[in-house]
Order: sequence, then structure tokens, then C-alpha cells
Amino acid sequence: MKKPRFFSSKHSHFFSRMLLISTVLLTVFSFSVSIFISQLSIRYERSQYLKPYDLAAANLSEAFSNHFDNFYILAGKVLSGNRCDPNLCKLLEASSYDDVSAATRNSCIRLLTDICNDDRYLRGFLIYSPATEQLYYFSDTQAYLAPAEHVTDMKPITPFSRNTFSLDEVSRMIYACTGNAFVQHTYYGLTATIYRTADAPLGYLIPLYSVAEYNSILANYEFTTNCTFRISDPEGNLFFNSSPALDVSSGNYYQDTLKIENGKFLLTYYTEEYQPAFPSLSRLSILLALLLTVFSFGLYYLTYYLSNRNIHVILDGMKKFQLNDLTYRIDSLPGHNEFTEIIEGFNAMCNELQQNVEKSYVYELQQKRSDLYALQTSINPHFLYNTLEMIRAQVLNGKNSDASQMILLLSKIYRSQINGSMFATLEQEEELCENLMILYQYRFQNFEYEFDLDDSVSHFALPKNTLQPLIENYFVHGIVSERQDNLIILSVTSFLEENRRYIRLSLANNGKPISPQRQADIEQKLQQNLYNENDAVGFALTNVNSRLRIVFHNDCSIHITSGGDDMSFRIDLRFPAMTAEQLKEPFQ
Repeated sequence: MKKPRFFSSKHSHFFSRMLLISTVLLTVFSFSVSIFISQLSIRYERSQYLKPYDLAAANLSEAFSNHFDNFYILAGKVLSGNRCDPNLCKLLEASSYDDVSAATRNSCIRLLTDICNDDRYLRGFLIYSPATEQLYYFSDTQAYLAPAEHVTDMKPITPFSRNTFSLDEVSRMIYACTGNAFVQHTYYGLTATIYRTADAPLGYLIPLYSVAEYNSILANYEFTTNCTFRISDPEGNLFFNSSPALDVSSGNYYQDTLKIENGKFLLTYYTEEYQPAFPSLSRLSILLALLLTVFSFGLYYLTYYLSNRNIHVILDGMKKFQLNDLTYRIDSLPGHNEFTEIIEGFNAMCNELQQNVEKSYVYELQQKRSDLYALQTSINPHFLYNTLEMIRAQVLNGKNSDASQMILLLSKIYRSQINGSMFATLEQEEELCENLMILYQYRFQNFEYEFDLDDSVSHFALPKNTLQPLIENYFVHGIVSERQDNLIILSVTSFLEENRRYIRLSLANNGKPISPQRQADIEQKLQQNLYNENDAVGFALTNVNSRLRIVFHNDCSIHITSGGDDMSFRIDLRFPAMTAEQLKEPFQ
């Protein structure tokens, strides 16, 4: 006699493990929060570190954009009567500087001087005529026009559009006019079109803006590291560079870029990469995480120690009761708590179990064995009669070899009926079914069969001769004698359901379907789990259903389907994947 197991070492420390897991999760959470806070703190300090650079970049961007926004106002100052100033037009039409009269020069100089006086960062002009290839330079500090001797590398200019000239381009043009190299990388320029009529542009007036404006903006900020601010176009032409000597290609530099004028220009600043010290807020958060960890593990140890003493008393009592000592009872603990209630309930259960185990458990076990054996040995006598009749016919026809083979197959089938085992592996059951099919082929020559057994499940078991009644039922009720393509298919696979492996056994044929009413009656019989050997409704199915229920209880099922395109009748069996040794254990 074998009693149920009340204790398993695998689960003996469940509560302590759960408590430890909770403590570890709390520790991980606290350290994760501290790391998160540290990252936020570092990001905040980084943003504070970059704040003056961002503000300076925003002010530079605004100042640069203002020149574009105010450019039309500046261009209007060279208009006279809604036309460009006539003296500027004469200057551009002259084939050389010597052909320009003194009055025209003086008028142009006064006009340009007045415009420069309105903007302290407008430091001069370049005047260019593409027709005559004449280039003049005017500086607010020198009241005269300086002509270039020869201009060959002017870039193409689109009329009536705000063309721009970078620091390098402006420096080259000023040098061509003055031969002075000290103004390099000092000015950048925009372009206004000079014309008598809009259809005939004469040339271009290029205002020169000083980068001193941007240096004065940067002078308002205190930068703690080496840095540089640059304004350029997408092609890399520079319009401002606060620190030309700084090489940002070497070393670790942080870079940020703003777009100006709808992305036509880029403002980029470079500063040394931020190297944060460990923030005080980060230190505080990590210290709190450490204290919380120490407190959590201390609380865990105290709870584990106090509860584990009582748990071990209960577990030791379960162990002793498990070792066939039905008289053992656990001594009550002092006080009244959950542990004392468990002990009282356990002792009461032991008393009741001791009174009923012999008269109930043993009787039920023997009854199940008797029922299963009776179901397994219920063989259809018509099958035996028909088989013996076929053997006699083979002998009369002189087919002694076939008769001998049929006798051998019949003996194998009956030998499996009378052997002592109540269970067979799926591989053995398939072999028995194949013997049965070969035997039927001597009687019916108009059918084929297919067996598909997955090798990974062949060692699992089920009650012996489970499939024989179903196959016999097919040859009695399902096979169609008029057709030559009768087919019966057996397939066995496994699947997982709620982390437990099950066997799915399917027996299908293309024979006669059953009516919906008969299918409903059979399904109802299977749900009621009733068995009556004299019942004409689903005898084979209820026989098999009863076998499975005795062994697997409610953890199994049988379903039938009728009709369809290929297979007209199908029986699906589902039961847990267990070995023969596991199935025998409750019946020993």
C-alpha cells in the first residue's frame, strides 16, 4: 500500500524563496531607481554645463537671422524713385575706374557712408559689374573706392536673390582691391542687385558685415572650457568662426548644431566633452539604496529564522507520516497563529485518513483493476468467428501459407489479450493494430491504411487494446464495400497544454458518415461516462472512454466528427503523456 505524498523537498523552502526573491527584487528596484536618479542628475548637470553655450548659440542665430530679415530695408536705401541710385548705375556701366567722373564717385561714397552709419556692424561694400568685370571696395574707415586690377575667380551670382559670400570669398575680393591681407576672415557679405530696369541688372552691391558683432555677443558669456562657434552653409563655407586656431578634430569635443534660415545655414558650437564629477544627489540615492538593501536583508533573515523553525516542525511531521507511520501526530506549538491552525488541521486529517485508508483506498484500487481488466478482455465474438471462417476458407482453397499467417496474427492478438500487463506503449499498440489490419486485409481487399506515429512519443503508454474496438467498429459499420479506395488513417502526436505534455491520437476514415442525431447521442453518452455492454449506441466508443476514464480520470477526452471533404468520420483521443510504469503505479 502506498500513501499519497504530503511532503516534497522540492517545495520545502517555497516561502523562504519567495521572501528572498521579494528582497532581491526590492534591492534591484532600489538600485535601479538610484541609477536612474544618478543619470537624471548627470543629465541635469550636463544641461547646466551646456546652458551658456546654448544661450550663446541662440543669440548668435538671432543676430545672424536679423541681417537677412533687415536686408530688404538696407536694399531700399539704394533706391531713388523706385529705381536704383543712378550714380551707382553709372559706376557699374563704366568700363574702368578712370572713366568714372569725380562727381559720380563722390555721390556713391556719400550714399555708402550714410548706409554704413545706420548699422555699426556694416563695415563696407563691394560693388561688382559682371559685364565690365570691374570690382570696387568701399570701407567705412576710408572714404574712397578701391578698384581691383583684375577679377577672375568671382563665383556666379543669381540676380534678385540674396546670394551670400563667405569669409574666404570676401577676403579674396578685398585683397584683390586693396592688397591688404589683414582683413582676412573679418567680413561676410550678402548681395543686392543694381539695375536701371528689372529686366536688365547692371551689377551687384555686396554689404560687408563684421564678425565683431558675434564676438561681442560671445564676450557676454563666461565659458569654462575651450570652445568655438561656427556659422556655415551646408557646403562648409564659413561665415563666422570664433576660434580659428582651435582644432576640434583632435580630442573629445561635444558638438551641437542649430539650423538658421530654414536650414540654409548651420550654427555649430564645439566644446570640450563634459566630465561630470559624481553628483551629490547620486551619492545620496546610492547610499539610501545600500541602507534599504541592508534593512531588507536583515528583515528577511529575521522573518526567515522565526518562521523557518515552525515550518520545519511541520515538515518533519509530514516526513514521518510519509514513512508509513500513520500514528504520528505533530505536537502543538505555543500560542495561536497560522502554524498552529495548520498543525491542528494536519492532525485531524491524519486521524481521518488512518481510519479510511484501508477500507477505502484498497477497495477502490482493486475495483479499478477489476473494471479495467473486464473492459480490456471484452472481445467481439463476431470478430473471432469471422476470422476462423476465413482461415477455414483459405485451407479449403489450398492456401495453407495464408492460413498459417492468419493463425499467427490471430495468436499475437490473443496473446496480447491474456498477458498480465494492463498497459501497452504506443509502439506496441501500433504493432497490434497493424496485425489486426493485415488480418482484415485477407477478408477485405478494397482498403488501405496509414499509420503515423511520432518517434518522440512511441514510449508513452495507454490502456492495452484501446484501439482494437475502434478499428473493428470501422470494418463493421464504416467500410464501403462498393468502393476500392477505402482508407483508414491513424496518427499520434503530442502537444503542450498548461506546461504539461498530452497525446493526441486520431483515427480517421473515408467510409460511411453517421447522422447528426447519432453523433449527438454518442457525444451525450461520452459526456455521461456511462458504459453498458448491451447498449447499441456507441458501444466501442463508450468501451474505450471507460478505459481512459479509469486510468486518467477526467484528464482525458474523446470527440467524434462526421462529414467533411476527405475524411468522413474521425475519432480524436486526448490523454496525458505517461509511461507504462507511471500508469501502473496507482494500481500496485
